Amino acid sequence: MPAAPTNRWVKFLRNYGPIPTNDNMYDETIQRALGRLKIEPLVLPAQFLDAILDNFRSEDPQTEILTGTAGDGKTYHCREVWTALGGPGTEWNRGAKIQSLVVGSREFIVIKDLSELKAEESASILEQMAADVTDPKPSRIYLIAANHGQLLEKLKLAPQTEALKAVTKAIENLLVAGTNPDPSVRLNLRDLSQAPASEMIGLIVEKMMSHPGWSECDSCPLRDDKNACPIMENRRRLQDELDGAIFRKRLTALVDLSEQNGVHFPVRQSLALVTNILLGHPKATDGLMSCGEVAGLEEQGTLHLASIYRNVFGENLSARRAEKTDLFRKLNSFGIGSETSNRVDDLLVYGADDPDLRDTYQKLVLVDPIYGGTPAYTRAQRAYLEEADEAAREVFLPMLRSQRQRLFFTLPENNESEFELWDLTVFRYGGTYLDLIQKLKAREAVPRGVMSMIVRGLNRVFTGMLVQNQDEMVLATSGSHSQSKTSPLLDEMISVPRQQGEEVSLVPWERGGVALRVRVSRGDVPGPIVLQLTPTRFEFLGRVAEGSLPSSFSLECHEDLLAFKAKLLSATERRRAIDEDDAPEDGELMLRFVELQNDGRAGQRRVLVRI
Repeated sequence: MPAAPTNRWVKFLRNYGPIPTNDNMYDETIQRALGRLKIEPLVLPAQFLDAILDNFRSEDPQTEILTGTAGDGKTYHCREVWTALGGPGTEWNRGAKIQSLVVGSREFIVIKDLSELKAEESASILEQMAADVTDPKPSRIYLIAANHGQLLEKLKLAPQTEALKAVTKAIENLLVAGTNPDPSVRLNLRDLSQAPASEMIGLIVEKMMSHPGWSECDSCPLRDDKNACPIMENRRRLQDELDGAIFRKRLTALVDLSEQNGVHFPVRQSLALVTNILLGHPKATDGLMSCGEVAGLEEQGTLHLASIYRNVFGENLSARRAEKTDLFRKLNSFGIGSETSNRVDDLLVYGADDPDLRDTYQKLVLVDPIYGGTPAYTRAQRAYLEEADEAAREVFLPMLRSQRQRLFFTLPENNESEFELWDLTVFRYGGTYLDLIQKLKAREAVPRGVMSMIVRGLNRVFTGMLVQNQDEMVLATSGSHSQSKTSPLLDEMISVPRQQGEEVSLVPWERGGVALRVRVSRGDVPGPIVLQLTPTRFEFLGRVAEGSLPSSFSLECHEDLLAFKAKLLSATERRRAIDEDDAPEDGELMLRFVELQNDGRAGQRRVLVRI
């Protein structure tokens, strides 16, 4: 195979990847690489850029604070604002900690990273900033970037003037509630970590794969050698109208589920992920292919190890490096490759020989001779079935893991139900959860089966019994503060459909999530009790509804739901107090016990107690 010439764009992309030098951590490093290689930058949408520029260009501008986690693009926003307002790029590239220019009649001061300032420097600038922010007609305006924790820590260390105290209180309110109740504090706070990474991933794939730098590959001698260049093959797969769309949809689903669980993917990590998907190979330098290495990898017969479906999970890196890389720890928490089902493994292991599976095996495995039914895979599969020794097992099982990963990202949508796609992850109800989000966004009716599953799971947690009730929430207690696993004493049966002020429903939550809302009475006293249903809690309730023991499946989720039950018990107690239903009559108290009926539904047995 002829050697491939170096594509400057491919060489540059390695800066974004998860390489040991961590060059992808710094906007300044990326800018120097772009200048050195003389290529066009990768332009991504900056969510707050237009709003910030509109503010600074207005007649009455306010100070802007950019916050978020490392890698969210704070430095990128600062640089773009600086240049858009007339700041010279040469001045920015000198890397001064504090930079300024005149905008209109005011001095414009930029601090691209508050953590870079020494304690005395940050204290001085924040004291000055607080005085200007609380001045109705300031002579200075600021653009300050800082991570969440660093911002609050620096504010605490600055001199506690009245102006600074007011600014600190306003910033804390903006971080927690998103509003500033003090109009005398004239500043905006933009939290870059609030941008959904699930939307950014698709944009990064599109921009990275369509960059004009790929035109340098047109003259590459490997272009005419079918399947010889895994970099171009991976690019083709990401761009493909059908397969690429399915891949992006499934990858977006994983990121979306992660974010709903409170796990954030900064832009920097998203760039590293897409780069690794494209260039990953375990035998390449630092695990990322360069043009000059492709010929050698082909001669070794290892091109199949460049599979984008493995690279998503950092399998091109050593196990130690992947485990230490936050990005891949997040994605590997889904267990894709380890989780499976009998249906999937029957296809991947026995599909070549089973007459009932042969056609499907051809369509889903052999159809992909590069990363699917490769000669290496079919040889290992045959040895595993015929030799059945430990050596054959050790060769085949890692390949089987890779095929499960590939199947998750390539299974056609019309085969998802047949092969139960989400059984390939630890979130078997992940697809149901994402469908529910879409229905809530579109204001469509929640599927009855989903509501029934949630209520059945809740009832089993609340009672500690395998109750089958789906139309009412069975709220029960143990009658004491003991750690009893069962709650035989019935408190209330709350109707799921709206009835006499009671209702159990699924509603949208902030940032596109899902919440469970329970109303126990008419009016606002007591008001509805709301529980955020993260993917983990949703999965927990689904598994419990199937019959899993609550505390053994997830102790954390179990405790969260018992805390939710305590809120419901308090609400029903307040309702009874308002309705005066709690007082014993004539020295007698009626106790109600949960009693399982023959059909598994929870009923009630009344016991009259004389007191």
